[in-house]
Amino acid sequence: MRLDETFAVAVTAERLGGMILFDRQLRGVAHARPRRRVLRNGFDHFTAQIVLDGALTVGTPNGSRIVGPGECALIDMSQPMETRASQARVITLSIPRDVIEVAAPEPGRLHGAVLPQDRARLLTGFLHSVLDELPRHGASDRQRLERVTAELLALTLAGHVPPASDAVRTASAAACRRRARRYIDAHPGTTPDDVSRAVGVSRSVLYRAFEASGGVARVIRSHRLARLRALLASPDECGRISDLSRACGFSSESDCSRAFKAAYGVSPSDYRHLRRAESNPGAASPQGLAEWWDDLR
Repeated sequence: MRLDETFAVAVTAERLGGMILFDRQLRGVAHARPRRRVLRNGFDHFTAQIVLDGALTVGTPNGSRIVGPGECALIDMSQPMETRASQARVITLSIPRDVIEVAAPEPGRLHGAVLPQDRARLLTGFLHSVLDELPRHGASDRQRLERVTAELLALTLAGHVPPASDAVRTASAAACRRRARRYIDAHPGTTPDDVSRAVGVSRSVLYRAFEASGGVARVIRSHRLARLRALLASPDECGRISDLSRACGFSSESDCSRAFKAAYGVSPSDYRHLRRAESNPGAASPQGLAEWWDDLR
């Protein structure tokens, strides 16, 4: 959202294995995720927001904090949030939930947490250097850098481990989620009952483990949608959308289309056309991208 006439945003992004590293320069801008949007798009990752210059205001249902230079705010993208910046440069690290669960047994306690400069200094310095160096490194190097980042993140979060009595319970829930996610990845047509049997826990235990993510059914659907989106983005995949939707676990093409549009704002067929036009500019309409997008909508 534009806050005032000073609005300006510049973003560069680099993939770091399963993570994404952003360098964001923000002026007069806010980013809000109310509960309705959270439920609609099914994001399930965390972000670490490290302020290099200026200040970032981070708001959650528990209140708001001003994050200054050298500090790091942690945001659970499956929870409502808002950030505001009059002027700031921010390193944003997008982190898969399973990485956070290894680093901190109770990730739900991290939403909106602000790590002080002395605790975040090592991670901040490393990621700042990585932003400069990453374009010169290939996929294998990036996977190694991802592992180093995960270790530094765990070290940074070491002071946020819950008390021992809670750690046992939450570590068990985290292990349940990891096993369930592996099963869901391998079986796109699965149901919550299938998952509970495969993981070896009751439905109530499974539901509690995924409560912070909106429930296991939502996670299953998010995995299906992500799988379908990857297929539609592949230039080598020419299968019919009805066949692809069934392969991704949807019971019907209409159910798939409704869910896809609710999550990404565009139908599966229009998403495929958009991605193909991006990868083959010579075949795209001479219209501007914004005009073409309006036509699609």
